[in-house]
Amino acid sequence: MLETMKRNKILTYAFLMAFPMTVGSIFSSCTDDFEKLNTSNIQVNPADLPFAAQCTEPMTYCYPPQQNMFQFWTNLTIDLYGGYFMTPNGNFTNGDMGENRGHSGGMYENYYLHIFNNTRRIIAQCDASGERGLSGVMRIVQAYGTLMTTDAYGPIPYSSILSGENEVYFEFDSQKDLYKAMLEDLSTAITDISAMRADEIAKLKSFDCWCNGDKDLWVKIANTMKLRMALRLSKRETEASNAGMNLKAIATEAAQNTLATVNKDILIDKSLENEMWLMFNWGDCGFNANLVTIMSGTKDPRQPLYMTLNTGDIKNEAGTTTVAANSQYLGIRFASGLPAKPNSWGSFSGWIQGNNGSSYSMPLPIMKAAEAYFLLAEAKLRWDIGSESVKNLYENGIRVSMTNELAYRGAYAGIKEYPEGAVDAYINGTSTQIDYTDPIKAELSTPAVNKLSVKWDESASNEEKLERIITQKWLALFPLSTEGWAEQRRTGYPRFFPAFVNESNGAVNTEEGVRRVIYSSQAYDANAKGVEGGIKLLDQENSSKFGISGDKGGTHLWWDNADKGNF
Repeated sequence: MLETMKRNKILTYAFLMAFPMTVGSIFSSCTDDFEKLNTSNIQVNPADLPFAAQCTEPMTYCYPPQQNMFQFWTNLTIDLYGGYFMTPNGNFTNGDMGENRGHSGGMYENYYLHIFNNTRRIIAQCDASGERGLSGVMRIVQAYGTLMTTDAYGPIPYSSILSGENEVYFEFDSQKDLYKAMLEDLSTAITDISAMRADEIAKLKSFDCWCNGDKDLWVKIANTMKLRMALRLSKRETEASNAGMNLKAIATEAAQNTLATVNKDILIDKSLENEMWLMFNWGDCGFNANLVTIMSGTKDPRQPLYMTLNTGDIKNEAGTTTVAANSQYLGIRFASGLPAKPNSWGSFSGWIQGNNGSSYSMPLPIMKAAEAYFLLAEAKLRWDIGSESVKNLYENGIRVSMTNELAYRGAYAGIKEYPEGAVDAYINGTSTQIDYTDPIKAELSTPAVNKLSVKWDESASNEEKLERIITQKWLALFPLSTEGWAEQRRTGYPRFFPAFVNESNGAVNTEEGVRRVIYSSQAYDANAKGVEGGIKLLDQENSSKFGISGDKGGTHLWWDNADKGNF
């Protein structure tokens, strides 16, 4: 009876986090179907579902295949902060650094309802039944979701939910403790999946939309994640060591068996809806000027795979056509103080959608193999891990990204191959980011801020080498904004255009930009005492040099250490 009460309390918490009574009011652009999600008939006990369905939900909701949750998840916050996307809709105030608690809870709520609420239960069930290989798979999915969520907000409830000891509220864990727990879970998963029995593998194949039952591929994902996390903590190496996390040792072990050994992207290709196209179709999303100007300036062959040319004629504020339709790649500068939609910024570059009714069918991206090469390049540069040169790892990362993006997006963009010699020309290119020129409002124009070319320079400083590595990793990670934004905050690369307006009322420094997503009003309503403790942990780990603290967008996460440079 006690275990049932704990389970129901955690389920109720997850439900309240995701579907409070007021949530429907924030989706003015969404369909009426969202109202159906606010009714209690979906509050079914997940344990009553078939095992395969229980496992599929957390895996697919690592890139939500439901339009309203997708928009709420990252498109109103992290997509804007991470430099890939920007909204042309001035009513979405996060786009001007005007923190909106009603728009900031999506990552948090998606994690607790769709990911953690399922994985924690399945792990316990499989451990109890001796199916530790299957629980290992769910440990990786859980770590993936936890990493996204803590890297967005900082401290979150975790161990208190797993223990179920407190029936009144859920305490938050510090980011340091969360990283330690995730790394331990990934190590356990690697051991257990490596010893997976044939009957477990058969069961895995019934639901595995990430790796199609390939247990060796799951181990490579876990190692790639461990390497990612070790480097994420590079500015807290001493503190991590004191907490029992030897980052170089973790990275050295993980580097031996990452996705770079197979060059395979992890994509969910199960006829689920990829909702990014709809974000553009609603007029709520466009491309960010940071991405567009870097790709245009360096003549990146992937650009037509990532985005279209401008979708309509562009007129300036005087009503004069400045750019004819389908003639330029155009992005929107972050924090431009735009008016509400519709406006001409909504006719800038659009999402690749195909012309055969396949708007929603593009596979859902989870992890890119190219990332593993750039992680290995930084591990070699930082800790001298491995025998391959930094240059070779860097260039191989670019080549793998080029190959895999063409295979992934080519059919949707109508592109079968790159122009002859284009990839080599890019790798050896000496051009740099172009200036941003806004064709509607000239005062939004701003000079380029990234001055390094793609071509590797062995004589460059370690800082410049890192800038090249991270910039190319950021380009290869597209459209995974959570990871791209985390790396940009950690290293400062690529450099982003400064905000034109800052509507944060001092909660975000204009030069630094947004450092985290704030906790939503729903989080306060559902777990006020827990949030209070979480903010105390956040302040303890904060390193802002501008006097910003508390639950604000300018407060630094633990690994985002403003007191230490990259080297």
